[in-house]
Amino acid sequence: MQSLIAKQPKDTRKQTTVSLSGSVLKDLELYCRFIDSARDWVINEALKSVFQRDRAFIEWRERQKEQPIAASEPASSSALVSVPAEITHKNEKLK
Repeated sequence: MQSLIAKQPKDTRKQTTVSLSGSVLKDLELYCRFIDSARDWVINEALKSVFQRDRAFIEWRERQKEQPIAASEPASSSALVSVPAEITHKNEKLK
């Protein structure tokens, strides 16, 4: 029997933390065993499936692309860096 989610290929991912209900976690663990894949792969693929199938979300996402994004501050070689007070005081003692 073929699963809805393919087996996990090897690649890099960004990490996040989620809280799941006990029943969802139990089914997640079972599904991971079913397709021999990690939790993060199953969650990632399930979310991708939802994002591709949810017509209301797809339409909303397209409208978001049309809205101008506020311009971020231009990159500068003289960026401000916050230095903890302890380091500043230690450096002053060294002078």
